[in-house]
Amino acid sequence: MVFIAGHRGGRNLWPENSLTGFRNLCREDVDAVEFDVHQSTDGGLVVIHDPLLDRTTFETGPVGERSLRQLTATRLRDAGDDCIPTLGEVLDVFSDTTHELHIEIKTDALGHAYPGLEGRLIDDVRRRGLERRAVITCFVPGVIETVRRLLPEARVLISLDRRSAEMMGGIERALTQLAAIPGCIVAVEKSLLGFALPLALKMLGSDRLGVWVTNEPEDIAFWLAQPVRQITTDRPDLAASIRRRLKTASARP
Repeated sequence: MVFIAGHRGGRNLWPENSLTGFRNLCREDVDAVEFDVHQSTDGGLVVIHDPLLDRTTFETGPVGERSLRQLTATRLRDAGDDCIPTLGEVLDVFSDTTHELHIEIKTDALGHAYPGLEGRLIDDVRRRGLERRAVITCFVPGVIETVRRLLPEARVLISLDRRSAEMMGGIERALTQLAAIPGCIVAVEKSLLGFALPLALKMLGSDRLGVWVTNEPEDIAFWLAQPVRQITTDRPDLAASIRRRLKTASARP
């Protein structure tokens, strides 16, 4: 069965990376949640996608230039009274579920890694006993190397799109480099994977390959029928419905 991960908590259904969205996702028939982590000036970890506040909140400027207290008082757009949540608050929402937790480490507004973020994230995960369910993700292989150095048994995932593949010398070189990281899942942007699927399967196998972001019904149905580990989608409700339909159809004599 192909895993379904709710991208940013299911951002086409609810405000992205919001506690409301995460709580709603718990009621969907999906296997994982994906969300993003930035760091405040005083070392707090918050869940928000962009390095800037402008798009998803009523404030402006870099996330990394605000304190934890300021960020957690910053209201999200179209989310009622929801403010930017902390990593701990999001982990607590899923603590009693069975969801995989795909936690993406982001870089700051200048593209730099946040100093010490990896260790703080691992501490938060360990404190709640969620090591086996956490899959720590990033676009930057060096960040994943740091995670593995701090927690050798960490489950990790690297995201790959056309730009990051170009920076690594092309899709074949990128897959060769990433395949050498033991147990690392590689999630590839759907338009790139559409061309590279046979190569990716040859180099990684189906159990280490994912695809993002699949949102349209035809798109979701196509990728759910492919030999991949997981799909990441902004429409987890639709993906769950299509997966049930495909499962029923395959069970018919």
